[in-house]
Amino acid sequence: MSRGSNAAILFEPSAYDANRKQVMGRHIAGASFLEGFVRHAEVDRYVGIGFKDSHAPAFRRQVASIVSGDPVLAARPVNVFNSRNLSSIASIGTLFVPDPQLASTAMTRRHLSQRGYSLCGITHTLSSTQAMEIVCEMLTGSVQSWDALICTSEAARKVVLRQQEHYADYLETRLGVRPVSPVQTPVIPLGVDADKFERLSRDGVARASLRQQIGADDHDTVVLFFGRLAYHAKAHPVPMYLGAQRVAQRLGSEHGRIHLVQTGQFPTKGAEEGYRDGAARYCPDVAVHFLDGADRSLADASWAAADVFISLSDNIQESFGITPVEAMAAGLPCLVSDWNGYKDTVVDGVTGLRVPTWMPSPGTGAAVADAHVLDNLSYDLYIGFVSQMTVVDVPAFADALEALVRDPNRRRQMGEAGRRRVRERYDWSVVVRTYQDLWSELAERRRVDTEIAPPRWQARNPRFTDPFDVFGAHASADLSGDVAVRIDPYGPAVTDLTAMSCNVFAANALLDGEETEALVNVIRDGDQTVESCVRAFESKRRVRVTRTLGWLAKYGVVSLGSRKGTEE
Repeated sequence: MSRGSNAAILFEPSAYDANRKQVMGRHIAGASFLEGFVRHAEVDRYVGIGFKDSHAPAFRRQVASIVSGDPVLAARPVNVFNSRNLSSIASIGTLFVPDPQLASTAMTRRHLSQRGYSLCGITHTLSSTQAMEIVCEMLTGSVQSWDALICTSEAARKVVLRQQEHYADYLETRLGVRPVSPVQTPVIPLGVDADKFERLSRDGVARASLRQQIGADDHDTVVLFFGRLAYHAKAHPVPMYLGAQRVAQRLGSEHGRIHLVQTGQFPTKGAEEGYRDGAARYCPDVAVHFLDGADRSLADASWAAADVFISLSDNIQESFGITPVEAMAAGLPCLVSDWNGYKDTVVDGVTGLRVPTWMPSPGTGAAVADAHVLDNLSYDLYIGFVSQMTVVDVPAFADALEALVRDPNRRRQMGEAGRRRVRERYDWSVVVRTYQDLWSELAERRRVDTEIAPPRWQARNPRFTDPFDVFGAHASADLSGDVAVRIDPYGPAVTDLTAMSCNVFAANALLDGEETEALVNVIRDGDQTVESCVRAFESKRRVRVTRTLGWLAKYGVVSLGSRKGTEE
């Protein structure tokens, strides 16, 4: 089997943990990616990069749990390096970062070489101030054209580029130059395990059991919402309730009863009350059921028991939305809002139906953004405010739901079309290949493209430079090449200094013991200058010579005199 481009995976355990309490979309996406990569990447080994030593065993355990039962995958080596080991990352070629934080990671890379390896990040939620700042930093950070930010949807890519446009406007006004981010922004979707969801959906026993539990017979239509039950942060349920009620009133008992199953978790007791009270108030003729998404058996059975999948997302926190893809993999027609990533995944009229949405026009939300930035509006309220003013077309939703309830054959056709679409585009076996193709492209760019802002001598990080340069004004003078250096006849022996730890805690920045002795002997042979001392050593050790001269002079082993040529 041919091998594709590999990537070292930046691993912080919580970013790949889908079993934590109050799991978020990014945690599920991280865990799903790692499983998909391990199962489908054509690589010779798996490489993790940890911030702490404890991250290494966690990465090994997670990989081991994925390859368990597959002797071919289990035979592949698993290497884990510390994030400070930049040369090990360079040996792989690409560092995969499970978020958009490329600029700060790129600054670290400068300590090795900007051509050392590529960075590949990915978008998740883009609505937080932190995410917006990270996106803006790509205009001024040390990122290169051989780096990439994977945008999970066309909508997410447009958010990234639009936010960068606004920041570029500001920088151009302030500095007179308009910066452009060199980072590649390919659109690559999140993936799913198509086999898993097809298997779940074809579980006849689970389907019959859950439908019996909720009181749905064969003539009833079970409509499924699967996801976080957070009206301020995911999808406000009232438009769904209103539309479902309209359909129930129109159809009566002609096509059985509509059962609305909402599988997920409530973030708070208040959220639960909002959902339950809203259902009772706005869709009294619909059988509404809430299932605990943390109960794996109930969650899995939901896919088997359902006839239609619904998600009327209205929240800017959403940038892709994996559940419609899972629903298509389960053979369900998708009735979704025409929103963010749903525009890419659900083909209107083929794999489901998309419901029109509206937002207030640009220029009407600056006060909302200002209130959040100034901490007068929490993040939850900020995204909630925006969703309160975002429209999902209730009449259009009701018409679409009615059409699907009335036509089981159309539902089956859409469901099968959805299965095929997932197999072709969204199964991890396909998505991982796209990742590897991208990493190969970045490697070629790294070979031929022009490097932007190569590091200068002062420091690799321009925001934190050489302290002997930045703080030079603190001292009377610096150890320039013509400063005279001589042995102080009253000074202590070097061995007396090294006997005390308080004198040698910076030893790893100085010449070693043997080299220091050689330097003292050079000076003992006759008065020297800093320059002549430096030239007595090979070039790669010369900066240490100057630092060691400072150390020797500090403790009186040598004394410093007037610059040569200035003595009276």
